[in-house]
Amino acid sequence: MIALAVEQSGLSTAAIATVVASVVSGTIALLTFWANGVRQERGRRQRLYADALAVLVAYREFAYVIRRRRTPLPGHEEVAGEERIRISEALREVQKDLVYLKAWIKSERVAEVADRYDELVAQTRRIAGGYMRDAWNADPLNSDPGMNIPDIDYKPLKKYEQAYLDAVQRSLRFWRVAFR
Repeated sequence: MIALAVEQSGLSTAAIATVVASVVSGTIALLTFWANGVRQERGRRQRLYADALAVLVAYREFAYVIRRRRTPLPGHEEVAGEERIRISEALREVQKDLVYLKAWIKSERVAEVADRYDELVAQTRRIAGGYMRDAWNADPLNSDPGMNIPDIDYKPLKKYEQAYLDAVQRSLRFWRVAFR
């Protein structure tokens, strides 16, 4: 059948082989280009989702930062004011990054990931924010043993964090990234 088509086309077998080889190599090149694009897109999303989680961990750390703030020496009360400014400016930067990454995740149009991240952010703000409030109301630490702070417990956030990570994992499957 193929031989008959070759005969009727008037092309030599070598010419047809060249055309077929060109089509096959072009197809392989396009598939490779597409697969590399999918890999790059997947890597970009992985970094975004990891950065978003890292910002939440940085936010949680402020409960410790506030408790471990410098204690002013007698007659140097300006240190307390400087510490408040230093910590609040650092917290402001983290809050800015948090809002930025939250908006970026939402713009990715992967609703499940955005919803799980929103839940994780809300619960982190509730729990870590409470610890921060308590830390501001407590006296600054003034001894090395006080650096151990056992009364901060982020275990209640684990289920929200795991739900976010599960949604991220599902969204990063090759075929979901490739055909989105």
